Amino acid sequence: MADSSWDNGGYGKPTKVGMPTWAKVLLGCGVVAVLALATCVGGVTYLAHRVKKDPDGFKNQVLGFAIDRIRPEWEDFRAVVEQLRTEQGCKALYAANPDLAATWPKESDFLEAAKAWQPGLPPAPELTPELLQGHQGIQINSQFGGKLRVSWRPKDGPSVTVTFDRARKPGDTAPRRVLEVEVHPASN
Repeated sequence: MADSSWDNGGYGKPTKVGMPTWAKVLLGCGVVAVLALATCVGGVTYLAHRVKKDPDGFKNQVLGFAIDRIRPEWEDFRAVVEQLRTEQGCKALYAANPDLAATWPKESDFLEAAKAWQPGLPPAPELTPELLQGHQGIQINSQFGGKLRVSWRPKDGPSVTVTFDRARKPGDTAPRRVLEVEVHPASN
């Protein structure tokens, strides 16, 4: 006669063979950690070898990357400096950027201030590796998703700082607003 119970009294239970789950997880994490460590050591070794093999070439490659990254900001800064060098440029700059009225309430105030710095203000140079390596005092500070401040202190002439409303994103060609302009006399 057939028994109606599924309980077989503990007989015939299959025994588990192999590693428990925790051991498999631990082994997998260990393998990942070893691969990550090997990748880091390999990357550092490759980079060290590359720098040791051709330090000037590596330095030029890093400078080239930096120049490509900051070129849009520098070109906009150069355009503002060029406008600051002439009265007509100052008028156009003031008219196109109403935020300058926070510092100079009237255009005549801005033009009066510009007359003081225009004679000694040199044109901003092209962005080159030599310019970045030299003692020209270039600084570019960006706030995340906000203002961008570009400063330049030439060897001879006043230092110039321009604050834009935003950083330039790749492919962005829209004009940026100038929020602030600061020109300080040359320090001797």
